[in-house]
Amino acid sequence: MKVHRLALAFLRERKARTALTTVAIAAAVCMVIWVSSSYEALHKTYDEFSNLALGRYELTIAPTSADENDFVAPEVLQPLREDPAVAAVDPMRAKRIAIQNSNRIPASPSTSPGPGDGPTGLLPSLMFMATDATEAPFDLSEGNWIASEPSSPQVVLRADVAERRQLHLGDWLTVERPRPDDDAQDTLALEIVGFLDAPPTPKLGVGSIPMLTPSFGEAFINVALAEDILGEPFQISLLGVSVQDQADITKFRFGWATRLNRYETPLQFQEAYEIEEALDQASEAENVRLQSYAATGVAMLVAMLVTFCSLSMGVTERTRQYAVLRAIALTKWQITWLIVLEGVVLGAMGLLTGVLVGWGLLQIVEQFFGGLLHHGILLGGRSLTLAVLASLGGSFLASLFPAYKSTCVKPLDAVAPLHQTQISRSPGWFRLVLGLSLIAVNPLLTFAFPPNESSVGLVMAVGFLCSSVGFFVTAPSLVVWVDRYVGPAIARGLRIDPKLLTSQITSHLWRTVGAAIAMAFGLGLFVGIQVWGFTMLESFIPGNWTPDAIVMLRPGLSPTEAERLANHPDVDSQRCLPMVVEQPRLVEDLTHSAERPSIVRQDNLVIVGLAPERALLGDHPLLTLEWVAGDPRNAVKQMQNGGACIVPDHFMEETGLKLGDSISVSPPRNAGNKVSYVIAGVVKLPGWHWQTKLTGLRTRTHRAAALVLADYDSVASDFDLPMASHVWFSYANENPDVDSIQTFASDLVHRSIADDAFQQKTTPTQTMDESSTDNLAKVVSVQDIRNHLDVTARRWIWVISYIPLISLLIACLGVLNVMLASVRSRRWEFGILRSIGFTSSDLSRAILVEGLMIALVAGLLALGFGILSGWCGSGMAQYMSFFGGLHPPLVIPWLPIIGGFSLVLLLGVGIAAWPAISIGRSRPMDLLQSGNEFS
Repeated sequence: MKVHRLALAFLRERKARTALTTVAIAAAVCMVIWVSSSYEALHKTYDEFSNLALGRYELTIAPTSADENDFVAPEVLQPLREDPAVAAVDPMRAKRIAIQNSNRIPASPSTSPGPGDGPTGLLPSLMFMATDATEAPFDLSEGNWIASEPSSPQVVLRADVAERRQLHLGDWLTVERPRPDDDAQDTLALEIVGFLDAPPTPKLGVGSIPMLTPSFGEAFINVALAEDILGEPFQISLLGVSVQDQADITKFRFGWATRLNRYETPLQFQEAYEIEEALDQASEAENVRLQSYAATGVAMLVAMLVTFCSLSMGVTERTRQYAVLRAIALTKWQITWLIVLEGVVLGAMGLLTGVLVGWGLLQIVEQFFGGLLHHGILLGGRSLTLAVLASLGGSFLASLFPAYKSTCVKPLDAVAPLHQTQISRSPGWFRLVLGLSLIAVNPLLTFAFPPNESSVGLVMAVGFLCSSVGFFVTAPSLVVWVDRYVGPAIARGLRIDPKLLTSQITSHLWRTVGAAIAMAFGLGLFVGIQVWGFTMLESFIPGNWTPDAIVMLRPGLSPTEAERLANHPDVDSQRCLPMVVEQPRLVEDLTHSAERPSIVRQDNLVIVGLAPERALLGDHPLLTLEWVAGDPRNAVKQMQNGGACIVPDHFMEETGLKLGDSISVSPPRNAGNKVSYVIAGVVKLPGWHWQTKLTGLRTRTHRAAALVLADYDSVASDFDLPMASHVWFSYANENPDVDSIQTFASDLVHRSIADDAFQQKTTPTQTMDESSTDNLAKVVSVQDIRNHLDVTARRWIWVISYIPLISLLIACLGVLNVMLASVRSRRWEFGILRSIGFTSSDLSRAILVEGLMIALVAGLLALGFGILSGWCGSGMAQYMSFFGGLHPPLVIPWLPIIGGFSLVLLLGVGIAAWPAISIGRSRPMDLLQSGNEFS
């Protein structure tokens, strides 16, 4: 009990220090609560979805593998239907089917306007569910369920899908057949007869959950219609099972579980709680969960550093008191427990304060900004657990070394003169060489000896650990260098006697190192995120190889008519080519997308057909490419002969193909057939991903392995593309009238539609909705894509940069404690200096410069660690990140980095302002009366 009273008394003795440490820990706890509460809210959303995902079914049965090529054996149907516990069993086929523009072209802008504005996230396909169920799987919000024998093909849409695509009852939805039917028709119009009130599918990021439920269907049709569209017999993707009211679901599942595993394709039950678990493992939940863990780790380190500074100073100041306590009252282990208890009490006070403040902030945000939060805000047990881990865990770890240090105090130390820290003016060459050697480990493991995918996690951990230790080991040498060379220069600039600054930061070397590392931690993470983010971004910004713009044509033009766009005065007639585009699947999984999909590991390609000679040769080719293998003339010759293509260099690296090898793809409109292209050249195409994303070049799905260039006639013939869907062109001058070009292109399409209608003896209004004539063409500028991508990427990079900046501000509270303790221990020295002629202004400026030099050390450590970590992190991302594989060059965004460095310097001066003003206002006699506490 006496130890507890002593711990509280010591904390009350230094009220300012205790308050600052508590505030710092509370701020760290608030950061944890803010980030982790978003995961709690996301988990609540998934819980609500999982309770509605099965609709009127209590269970579903699907293949265990979740592979789209695995199906439920038809033999399972009859035994299930004969089970007395089963009320109904409805087989369903899930298949994504391409659709064409509906009877109206969407004109509303996306929620995030950018190049190629349109309804956000609308793929040119829908997930269709084919079923002969007599009842709708969900309640109908409008219209009717599919008729048993409809007079025309019918479809029922999920209500949110219809709203996003601006479809209404009675509208017609046109689907594309994977194979033309007997009448050579490759499309079919379906009448929309109803809307289902089904829960919208949660956003799952770059991945998806390994589970299929009725709610994942966006459009519902009957089985006969599905067989007609797909041109193949009906196969069962999942079974919707309704049980009798009095049936015991648990007993039913237990009885059927072993039977389902006996089939050639093993099957499994799916219930609401299993869907929730699967959603919780999806990519978005995983990302938010990782963010909460990262915030907890950062908060724990910050709390540990701040608490460590506070306790270490306390141990140094109270050495004599501990010696007296050892002599008269306490054992060594009681002294240890005293220090640990101080740290735990500080953590507990910070935890309580942080939870209360964090909860209040969440309530304020929900009250005023609740409508902007997709998942809302929730403070639950998980957030509190992470907050406890960050505060109490960090404080406990911080107390271990000071507690050990206190055990070294002997009873005789109570009467012995206190040991003065030896002033170090040597850079410590051995320590410096050792630190630099450890720092070099990370880039060597990343670039000189790159890891394989199985060991990348271990290699990355070893590399970053070596870097961290290396910078820690070199920190004392950096402090000595700043003290020896920078201090005198600053003193001369501020007209301070250099002797006032001599050894001020090296006299207590490890205290200075601890304060600098505390500040460097947050800035280092910030710099690392900025370097990593902008380096990764470099691969996605369209390069100079691409022309100025692409015009999307709806529904398209003949090649001859598309060429007329060159007649516009703002279009460069020599650099204007019509294009045909398709997105076929690879016959073989050359990129190994089934093993680990990524931005460059996909099972399909975007293949563009255009005139090769005008695109690649001449004084003003359309594309100015950097060739990695092959040459333009030979490539053009092969492309003109047909069946040849040009591919990006990253595709060759992922697939292991060589110049002259072939790529085989399956035409979407003639599934089952195979078309091959010989690789005639390899080029660099930086930024093709976003260019194809925002210009409608991804016609089938939202990702592709590569952008492939081929000749116009081959692509048009192989993929049955009679119309040019795009025109790639450059501007004729620096200030083009883009609206005029778009209007000119729209007029070309409008006249083409009118001519076709005249030839078919119909009116244009029968072919096209007049309200949509302004949307027949859309010009997308490449510079607009660059600007859009740059703004979007910067926003997200800064979103993840706020945690390091907050941790930097929190760490400053700990550094302030260090400065206050440092100045307090030198009050007698300051009194002597005042007595021999130094003014209060001289001493105040000297203290400010001391804070500036500590901040300078922190800034230099952070710059080195951050740039190296960001560079190596982007290198490691090539082997483990979904967005890796493009191997971008190092990009250092100097503007935000210089801003962060300047912020640290300002904070260093600001931290020193309080003790500087305090010393400046003190009289010499008051300073001398403080006595020399360390003599």
